[in-house]
Amino acid sequence: MSDVPASLTTGEIIEHLRKKRGMSRPVLAGLVGYSSDWLKRIENGQRGVSIPALLRLARVLRVDDLSTFIDGDVPIPVSAWEGPRHPAATAVRDIVQASTFTPTRPVEDPPEVSDLSERVGQAWREWHLLPNNHSVMAAVLPSLIRDLERATIVLDGTQRRTAHGALASAYSLVQHLAVDMVEPETMSVLVDRAARAAQAADDPVSLALGAWTYGHVLRGIDPDAALRTVADAAGELERHLDSDDAAGLYGSLNLHCAISAAHQGQDGIAWRFWDTAIETANRLPDGYFHPATVFGIENVALHGVSIAAELQRHGEAVQRAEHIDPNAVPSRERRGRLFGEMAASNMQRNELDGAFHFLRRAYETSPEEVPYSALTRGVTVELVRSARGQLKAEAVALAEQMGVLPAA
Repeated sequence: MSDVPASLTTGEIIEHLRKKRGMSRPVLAGLVGYSSDWLKRIENGQRGVSIPALLRLARVLRVDDLSTFIDGDVPIPVSAWEGPRHPAATAVRDIVQASTFTPTRPVEDPPEVSDLSERVGQAWREWHLLPNNHSVMAAVLPSLIRDLERATIVLDGTQRRTAHGALASAYSLVQHLAVDMVEPETMSVLVDRAARAAQAADDPVSLALGAWTYGHVLRGIDPDAALRTVADAAGELERHLDSDDAAGLYGSLNLHCAISAAHQGQDGIAWRFWDTAIETANRLPDGYFHPATVFGIENVALHGVSIAAELQRHGEAVQRAEHIDPNAVPSRERRGRLFGEMAASNMQRNELDGAFHFLRRAYETSPEEVPYSALTRGVTVELVRSARGQLKAEAVALAEQMGVLPAA
C-alpha cells in the first residue's frame, strides 16, 4: 500500500491504517474479536501478531496484501488465504445446513447401530491414515451424519443412546475437518450439535470426547477457558476409567491441558499434565493408540515437542524431536503437525534450511492438512520473506504448491 510511510513496524502500520479509517482502538479490536489491550500491545510493539490475527485485521482494514504489514519483496494476497475452495469446506457447510422439517416415517428395518458405530470408527481410521483425508471425509461424512441423525430418531432405549454417542463422535470428526476451513459461525453450530449428541448419549466417554474436540476450537479463542473445560472433563472421566479407550481419552485430555497451559506460558502446570499423560500411557497395553485421538506413548512424546515449542523453548523442541520416530504414530495428521512445529522452531532459531526441510516434510506427510494450518502458513510466509537465493526460489515454489501464494 503506497500511502503507508516507510520504516514503520507492523504495529505502527496497523495503528496508521486504523486511524486513517477513523477507527478507535476498541472498535477495531472488537471487530477482529480481541481486546483493546491486545491491540494496544501490538501497536506499541509489546507483542507480535499471528498470521490468523493479521488476516482478520487486514480484512477489517481493507488491506489486500499481507506484505503491507510485514516487510518483504513478494506479494502475499489475502485472497489466497480466504474461504478455501476445498470440497471439505463445502461438505461441512452442507452438513450444518442440512436441516429438515418433515416427519421421519417408521421403518420396517431399523438401522443397525453397530454398523453405524463401525462406520464412524472407520472414518476416524481413514482420517488418521490417508494422505487425502479431507477429500475422503468430505465424501463420507455427510451421508454418515444423515444416517446417524435418523437413527437417533427411529431407535429407542439403549440403541438410541448408542446412536447418539456415535453421532457425537462423528460430529467431533467433522470439527477436525472444519478447523481452519470454515467461518466461526459454522464451527459454533458443529460444537453445539456435538455437545447435544454427547449429552443425549448419557455416556462419560462421549462427553469427554466432545470436550476434547471443543477444546481445540476454544484454545484459539480463549486458551484459559479451553484449559478449564478440558480439565473439568478429565476430572469427570477419571471416575470412569473402566476400559482402555476411556483411559486413552483421559490421557488425551491431559495432553490437551498441557498444550493449553503451555500456550499461556504456564510451564510447571503444562509439564504436570504431561506427566499424568505419561503415567496413563504406561498403564496401557504396548502398542495401544486411542482410535480418535491416537493417544499412546509415542504421541505423548510428540506432545513434549509441542509443549516445548509453545513455551518458546525451540532448542529443547528440536532436541526432543531428534529422539522420536514419527512413523511410530499412526496418524499422518499428527506427524504433519510435528514437522510443522519443527519447521516453526527452526524458523525461530533462524535456521532457514532446517525450517524449509521440515515444512516440506509436513506438506508431503499431510498435504490436505498442512496448507490450511495457521502455523505452517505462517512459517511459509516467513520463509518467503527471509530466505535468499536458491532457498528463496524453493520456498516460493513450495508456497505456490501449498496455495499460500498464487501460482505464477
